[in-house]
Amino acid sequence: MFQLQKLAYKIIHSSTIVLPAWHQILADLRKSATLMPRDVATRWNSTYDMLDYVIEHRKAVDTVTQRRDLGLHKFRLADHEWEIVKQLRDMLKLYSQGRYIIFSCSTPNLATVIPAMDHIDEKLTSYSHNKKYALSICAAVELAKKTLNCYYELTDSSEVYHIAMGAFF
Repeated sequence: MFQLQKLAYKIIHSSTIVLPAWHQILADLRKSATLMPRDVATRWNSTYDMLDYVIEHRKAVDTVTQRRDLGLHKFRLADHEWEIVKQLRDMLKLYSQGRYIIFSCSTPNLATVIPAMDHIDEKLTSYSHNKKYALSICAAVELAKKTLNCYYELTDSSEVYHIAMGAFF
């Protein structure tokens, strides 16, 4: 993923060499002239957006990284790395969907957040035990589950949570 982050940066910031080549590669592939989304730590879902984009534009990414004149060969992904990119994108899609559920209502509240967290937790559990995913993805899923559960456990001590979920005595 680090390679893709750096590649996005290089494409955007090389406005006289790489960017025109990128646009030409996209045109040759009959794709619209777009930029690879940047992965921004403070922006929700930016990693998912970037990975989803590169999977959709894999031929363009492969082409731009294979051109010696652009000097981007070090950002080329091997087939097994592309597989990990796809698996990571699939995992992050879960968070993207959860965010959509939470923010699709005009005023997000505990009654919408908790079921979304439950859904994410259930999916993470099934993903973490699925043998089709790389060990690195399963390990990342386990860490994500731990983090989610850390926040989820805080709800037990919240009166607001018990009221919202109808479990206040």
